[in-house]
Amino acid sequence: MNTSNRRMGLFYVITGATCWGIGGTVAKKLFQEYQIDVNWLVTTRLLTAGMLLLMLQLFRKDRSQVIEVWKNKASAGQLLIFGLLGMLAVQYTYMASIQHGNAAVATLLQYLSPVIVIIYTLLRKQTVLTKQDIITVVLALVGCFFLLTNGSISQLSVPAAAVVWGVLSGFAAAFYTLYAV
Repeated sequence: MNTSNRRMGLFYVITGATCWGIGGTVAKKLFQEYQIDVNWLVTTRLLTAGMLLLMLQLFRKDRSQVIEVWKNKASAGQLLIFGLLGMLAVQYTYMASIQHGNAAVATLLQYLSPVIVIIYTLLRKQTVLTKQDIITVVLALVGCFFLLTNGSISQLSVPAAAVVWGVLSGFAAAFYTLYAV
């Protein structure tokens, strides 16, 4: 990979992560101070982003791709599954977790998705368990335990609904990652 592509890749990763973090914090403020409904927010975000991406594609040379994907039943079906069970599920579960808890808890739980991917690939016998996998899973689960309980086995430090939505967000993100392949 050349240096220019690497720099652009890093720029996109940093920008995306920053926007994701800011978006979660802004969403919590919208939920708390303005009583915005999670259904409305997710619908508005996804429709706006979808329309912007389609408009950007229409200004490119290969604008026919906007229509071509729908001509093949297999690709259209895959796109619908990815859109509903991947994109929509990730967005909705993440925002619902923020609404019931906070952005930090929602993000941490969503980022359990690599643990879920590791377990899934092990169960499907697509990979073998490595020492690094074990360390990754244990550290992720121990970190979540301490964040969610403050070290107390008897009670959660965040609402249970936030945990449930956050864990569902992790599963949705794992699906999103695996299905996109």
